Amino acid sequence: MARAFSVAALAIAEGGANAVGAVRLTCGEAELEVELVRVAGYAEGFALGAVAAPVRFGVPYTGIRGLFRRGKALCVALDPSACSPHNCFVLARFEGDLPELPGVTSPAAMEAMESAYRARLRARLASWIAPAPVGVLAAALSPDDLASGPLGTASLALLLALATWLALRFAARLATWGGPPSDRLRDAFVAELSRRMGFASSEQLASGAERLAAGAERLAAEAERLTAEARRLAAAGAPAGSGAPAGSSARTGSGAPAAVAFAPRPTPLAPPPAAVPRGAEEGLAALPLRARVLVPAALAVVGIVATMAFVQRFAAPRDAPQGRPQAARGVQPAARSASAALLASELKERAEPAFPHCLCDRADSPLWKEGVPILSVLGATGPDDGAGVIAPILRQESAEDDDGEEARDAEAARGAEAARGAEAARGAEDARGAEAADAGAGGGARRPARGRYDFDLAVVNNSGAPLSDFRVLLTFARRDARGERAGITERGLFWEGALGPGRAVKWHVEAPGTEVKIEPGVTGLLNGETGVASPDAFFQLTRARYRVVRIHAAMMLAWLRDPRAREAVLSLMPAAAAEEATLERIRRATADVIPCSVAAEAGRLRACLFNGGVAPLRGVAVREVAAGEGRAPRAWPVAATLPVHEGVEVTLPLDGAAPEELEVVPEGR
Repeated sequence: MARAFSVAALAIAEGGANAVGAVRLTCGEAELEVELVRVAGYAEGFALGAVAAPVRFGVPYTGIRGLFRRGKALCVALDPSACSPHNCFVLARFEGDLPELPGVTSPAAMEAMESAYRARLRARLASWIAPAPVGVLAAALSPDDLASGPLGTASLALLLALATWLALRFAARLATWGGPPSDRLRDAFVAELSRRMGFASSEQLASGAERLAAGAERLAAEAERLTAEARRLAAAGAPAGSGAPAGSSARTGSGAPAAVAFAPRPTPLAPPPAAVPRGAEEGLAALPLRARVLVPAALAVVGIVATMAFVQRFAAPRDAPQGRPQAARGVQPAARSASAALLASELKERAEPAFPHCLCDRADSPLWKEGVPILSVLGATGPDDGAGVIAPILRQESAEDDDGEEARDAEAARGAEAARGAEAARGAEDARGAEAADAGAGGGARRPARGRYDFDLAVVNNSGAPLSDFRVLLTFARRDARGERAGITERGLFWEGALGPGRAVKWHVEAPGTEVKIEPGVTGLLNGETGVASPDAFFQLTRARYRVVRIHAAMMLAWLRDPRAREAVLSLMPAAAAEEATLERIRRATADVIPCSVAAEAGRLRACLFNGGVAPLRGVAVREVAAGEGRAPRAWPVAATLPVHEGVEVTLPLDGAAPEELEVVPEGR
């Protein structure tokens, strides 16, 4: 009697399976014994059932309805009438029995199968949860030169999410693969089960064909040997005393022995087909349908992104070299013209007056004429408001409405003024709210306007060090009929913790009044001791939700002479009417050629013109930006060549008041 063949395997949750867990299969003489060690019910789209108690049952070999491979897994389908409800298994990670105990799997192997199943569950769960956040986060943190625009960012996020999904699905399959020993046990189990079912496996057919081919070759070799021997005997002739019986050799009429006739040479069998390498059938056709759809999609996304990058890098229009037309006319004319141009340039430089050289850290601009504060306070009426103006919402009231209220307001005003005597002694002047005193309908007198504030207040840390636990005090008030402050209301804002360099925080403020005074708890201007936040921090602020914060970030990038300031200004276009002046000043501060160290003294205007471009400039003029009403802006031509990354100090005649802001433009513009 042949010894029974037994293996243990892990049933996994794949398409068509209705059981998961550890299973032991034994090929007996008359039936396949199935032992469910730790098995739970499974149906696609539903949660796992409870773990069933260990049970063993037998299934006749005629009750096996399916036996095929799907990738590394083996699918076994049993007749539902022979066993139920667990009759469809997708098996992986095959383990053999202990050598000294047939039919018993080692406890370590069973624990390894359980840990592999848990790892598979975690990987499958992560494959459905992780791809979308990973793709979005990676696309958000990717540099702009890698993916720009909505299409590029979305393509990158989709590609990374798809790659993460495929990697986690592959990890789930890899967690339940037992390696080459598991594949060998699986193939041996398939061969044994096929033999028990009365079928021959492909390996057995191949070995039988090889044996038949070897036998045919041996028969052909033996026939060739006999043919050669017969021909040799026929050629030599049989001697008389050789012991051969009389008449045993046929002779022809001439007395020569007749040639021995043999059967024709057998045709050798065709060589067996080459054995298919193991794993060759596990190509694209063996993948699940979802993988067969997603893999081409991933390749298509990779191709699109690569094509966009290639086109952006190599297909951009380029300017033709200036020397090509000259080279077409010949080498000698080109050389002569180049020499003449060089000589003319040298003569012009010698004829130009010498100007002292200088350097500029940044352009002179009214935006930072008084310095940049450590803590910038920005007001806005909403996310799309970039003007930064805090104004009250006013309403008019009649003096005849409530005389008692007027008396109470006057008394409250006197008390508030007495309590803030120190503040009045310091001479602090607050912004005056709008006052209205026009006559009402029917000749009734009107009281001063009353109003309220409703705005958002944002603060930005411009320094290079974090600010911890700071306060912002807002004092609201209105003016009564005598012009005195009344109805004083205070709002205190507090930030607990540290506000990092280049970071912003926002509050929403509501209070009654027609004027407001804002006192930040951190005062002072940026200097060498405080430091300044990095340009990268301010560039991150250009993506803030509030437009007033984005404008401030663009201004700080221009103050730092960061080249990304131009991109920040372009992203803020088009601008509202109240924002145009500020954005134009930021744009002028980001120009390649800027004026700095501007000073007016004794009817002369002295300035440093710095060229931050990549080529020397000549033929420029210094022009006034903000001219008075009814007067054209003044301009001063500069007869000097501005070298690359250097400045030239010029002194210009000044007639009248000093200009508020200057810019450098081509002469005659």
